[in-house]
Amino acid sequence: MTLSKIMSLTRTSNEQTANTSLIRPVVAFDGGNRTIQWVNPIGQVRQIPSYLKTIDTNWEDVEPDDNSVVIEFEGETFAVGQVAKDMSGTPTFQGDKIELARRLVLAALEPNPGSDALRVERLLISLPNSRNASTAMLKDIEGTYEFTRNGQEIVATVRKVEPIDETKAAYRFATQSGLFLSNKQVNGVLDLGGGTSIARLYSVSGSLMREADVILPGTFDLARKIATRIQRDFPTTPDLSLIMDGIEANDYQLGTTGYSFTAAFDSARDEWLADIRGQIKTRWGQWLPNLGEVLMIGGSAPLAYPLQESSKGRFKIAPNPQSISIVGMAGA
Repeated sequence: MTLSKIMSLTRTSNEQTANTSLIRPVVAFDGGNRTIQWVNPIGQVRQIPSYLKTIDTNWEDVEPDDNSVVIEFEGETFAVGQVAKDMSGTPTFQGDKIELARRLVLAALEPNPGSDALRVERLLISLPNSRNASTAMLKDIEGTYEFTRNGQEIVATVRKVEPIDETKAAYRFATQSGLFLSNKQVNGVLDLGGGTSIARLYSVSGSLMREADVILPGTFDLARKIATRIQRDFPTTPDLSLIMDGIEANDYQLGTTGYSFTAAFDSARDEWLADIRGQIKTRWGQWLPNLGEVLMIGGSAPLAYPLQESSKGRFKIAPNPQSISIVGMAGA
């Protein structure tokens, strides 16, 4: 073989390797109400607080950390995650997931190690309803971006965006992992989130039964119930975000005030769960005789342990309830 032929083959091989190193077949992204989640290039689930803050670089300084991402894009600098929360940014549950997606998803567009460019074949985005008319806006995410992520200049191309109904990836993962005792009955998934929760049923064949969807109150509603109970101890309405932080930390402390809302939490949670169970019972009445199990997922799933007990395990908390959806999406 001639030297020129060897050099040609080597160059082709190197180009193919380089091109492969730029490609990520699937990027899974969930811009949730309490946390933003994605799977990074080495297969780790990343999770940061779901807050967004536009930064005025003329007088504000911001640095990324393990729980924050700083983006420069289209002449704007913004922070996502803990630093955005610390700087009184906006919790994303107060906005529209689809409208925010184009900016938030940049946090998940990480190149493979050693590269500053990537091509995403399929960008999967979790949404409450993949058939909502406004999901057409997600097509705007497809294309090529030049932006800076945590100081690294990146060129990213997103070839296709696919919305996925919340609970669908978790249901698929649960079925494949044998988390349901029987696949010969209708099974369900109850996703307990921050802004809202959603309960869904899946047929024996695995089809989403959209007519059975139930939109339910999330932990934001639980926080409001707690705030009502402790209102008398404060001159103004207690900060609901601080209450939600206390619930998440499992210490039931209102920020750094030293105030404990443990007693209020217990009664408020009972009322919150009773409301959820009542709405589900009413909405699912016709399917209850053939209902197998309901897997409870989401960051707030551990709060529903009393529901698991009272239902004798018919409603049961999933293993790793907060990450089961994003792991299921990454394996799609």
